Parts: sequence; C-alpha cells; structure tokens
Amino acid sequence: MRLLHHLSELSRFSKPLSVALGVFDGVHVGHQAVIREAVRQTHSLDGEAAILTFHPHPAKILRPDSAPPLITTEQQDFELFSALDVDLCVALDFDRQLSLCPAEQFLDDLHRAAPSLQAAVVGPDWHFGHAREGNFAFLQSWASRHSVQAIEVGDVRVEDQVVSSTMVRKQIAGGDIPAANARLGRPYQIVGRVVRGRGIGTKIGFPTANLDVENELIPAGGVYAARALVEGEVFAAAVNIGLRPTLSLSEEMTVEAHLVPFHGVLYGHHVRLDMLARIRDERKFESVEQLKEQILSDIKTAFYLACA
Repeated sequence: MRLLHHLSELSRFSKPLSVALGVFDGVHVGHQAVIREAVRQTHSLDGEAAILTFHPHPAKILRPDSAPPLITTEQQDFELFSALDVDLCVALDFDRQLSLCPAEQFLDDLHRAAPSLQAAVVGPDWHFGHAREGNFAFLQSWASRHSVQAIEVGDVRVEDQVVSSTMVRKQIAGGDIPAANARLGRPYQIVGRVVRGRGIGTKIGFPTANLDVENELIPAGGVYAARALVEGEVFAAAVNIGLRPTLSLSEEMTVEAHLVPFHGVLYGHHVRLDMLARIRDERKFESVEQLKEQILSDIKTAFYLACA
C-alpha cells in the first residue's frame, strides 16, 4: 500500500479508482465492510482501491477538550488498511482550514485530483464538509453529475448491536476485551517500547516488561491475558494495568507484561500485546507471598487463554 498525504498526489495514478472515505478509528468490522466494498469495486474495474482519511482525528481539532481517545495508532491504521488489500491511502492533515472546506468543494477537489474516480464508498451516517453539511444524499447528488457511483454500506451488527467506534471504546475502557475483539474482528492491541521500571517484578521472581505505551486508549485497571509479539516470536503474557497497589505507592498508571516462556533482555524492544481477556481486578494483597501466589495463578490462566 502506498501512503499519500495530499490529494494532488492522486494525479499520478490513472487506473479507475474506488475510494473509501471516513475516519476509521479502530478499523472495526463496520469500517472493514466499507473498505472491502471499495476493494470489491476495483475487481470489475481493473483499477485501484484507495482510502481517504484524516489525521489527526477531526475531533482533536474541532473539540479538543472532549475528543475521544483513539482506539488505534496511526501506524496500526496503516497496517490494517494494507492487510485489507488497499492500494493507496490518502491521509490528509486535518486542520482548521480543512474543517472550513464546503462539502461540494471537497468532492470537487477530490475529482480534480483523481479524474479516474469511479466509486465513492461510505459508511452509514457519514458526514463531511464544513458544519457536517455533506451526507450520503449530498454525495449521491454530486456523484450523479460527475459519472461517479456513490455507495453506502449499511450497519454491521455483532450480537444484534450496531458496531461503532464509540461502542468499542466503551468496551475497552471497561475491560470487556472479548466484546471489543468481536467488534474489531481481531484482538485489541497495545503497542509500546520496553523501558526500565523499578525492577520490583524481578525481585519477587516475576520479571515484567514495562511498556512506554503508544496507544491513547488503555483498558480498565486489572490483570489481563494476552499474546505478546516480540521480534516475530509469540509468547503468552499476563498483563497488569494499574498502579501496583501492593508493592508501590506510585500514582502512575503502568502497563507491565510477564512473558511465558521468555528468557532474555527486552529493554528497547518494541512489543505488541494482543489483548484477550480480563482475568481479575487489580487489588492490594496483605503480603508479598499472597501476591506471588496470585501472580502464579494469573500466569497459568493467561497461558491457558493464550494457547486456547
């Protein structure tokens, strides 16, 4: 997949173009349906499929005080797009100036840059342009005048609920990882680089990788089962998210992973944690021995879930 940052770069591509338009935070199963439809359109056109999206999320510019934490990082978005067989991704820098662009001008600019545009694919309740004036009916009207096919992909449901980024955020924030994973169509992934911690885990016999997390959205505090991906290898992992109440008075939220089986040094390595399930709440134990017994039980549970 080729990554572009300006509409004008589309002029380099002359094949018939199908474009999926949206923000796609989380790239959940609803987003995937929109993107797959754009890809499907290219099969009959012998063309190329593109995604047109925005970074940062428009809410970061328009309402920064209430903007939601993002489910995926920008890099994760690009990797997920590529895995869906997209040929091009145009990630436009969203700023105040772009937010003032009228809906018709935005579409005209797109068509001017990509005269080979054949299909524009959007999800339900999609809005665009200044003051959200553009919607699917607006797109249809514009498309009919420019010999472009406008396609709206309907709601995707999981457990009879419409999938949305808002729903997935709520589930992750509440620690309901299986529900979030069902709507993402894959495990929710925490990514980060291993940094030096206080070494407390090593002292009690359970060394952990302390992550400098890149994600904005972190699950509720507690102990989780995960699969850890390190340098192409996969390990079971017991992940603690929280304040370490038994061994530390620190108020700093931490994400620590004990990998099984792993022997070596992880400092500086980039780790991806495919989150699977919440094992228990974080809690304070009366003694270090009680804590060690519980950690051993957590590791066994995490190993079983990761290998299931």
